[in-house]
Amino acid sequence: MPEGDSLRRLATRLAPLVGETLERVTTQGLARDLAGRTVTAVDAHGKHLLIDLDDGTQIRTHLGMNGRVRDYARARGEEVIAGTSPGRASLVIVTAGHVYLWLTARTVEIAPRRAPMRGMVIAALGPDVLAGDFDSRQAASRAALHGTRMVCDVLLDQRVVAGIGNIWKCESLFVAGLDPRTRVGELAPDQLAQVYAAAHDLMTASVRGGRPSYRVYLQRRCAACGARIEGAQLGEPPRWTWWCPRCQALRPTASSC
Repeated sequence: MPEGDSLRRLATRLAPLVGETLERVTTQGLARDLAGRTVTAVDAHGKHLLIDLDDGTQIRTHLGMNGRVRDYARARGEEVIAGTSPGRASLVIVTAGHVYLWLTARTVEIAPRRAPMRGMVIAALGPDVLAGDFDSRQAASRAALHGTRMVCDVLLDQRVVAGIGNIWKCESLFVAGLDPRTRVGELAPDQLAQVYAAAHDLMTASVRGGRPSYRVYLQRRCAACGARIEGAQLGEPPRWTWWCPRCQALRPTASSC
């Protein structure tokens, strides 16, 4: 599933849509009444892409595990759409010069300005880890409310902080030197803030610099000490997690001493 850094890059890629007039919009082959509307903003929050129109309508998409976005020059795009089954074409946006195609996206929501549920999904999310004003200490305070859960699980909770996925969960825990199985309640506020700051910094670097090199995610040996990387399915629901048993040693709690 694309993480917040991928969505930020996608928002940048689709920035030329701003100011464009929509000629045709379809979802799974069905025409939507948006022709003539102008795009006013393209942004991301966590793993969601948001496209705002001049009449207050908002298009929200979530790619899920397998969704992709493709953009084409108009003539080539029309050919691609003609050869794509409506079930796979989750969203199509056509402008004078381009065709933008969302393939097998998990969610496509088109919400008019006064729609009762408009904006509620985003409002339920935590702060975006890639926001310019992201505050790692505030994020740590939100995470501290989940003291009995493993830190690897809380990092993936989009209601706490939005945008962190499995890759950056593993990598930020490595930078912070924390075993993913540690309970949040066993961590000091500074430790929690450190792991969220690491996630922010790593993902920001990914947005700016493209494909990163991973130190523990899907690796066999630790990039720092050479120890064999451990992996296990952790959390609810279980997700594969990788960590270095030396650099991220599990510290015993007071009750286990």
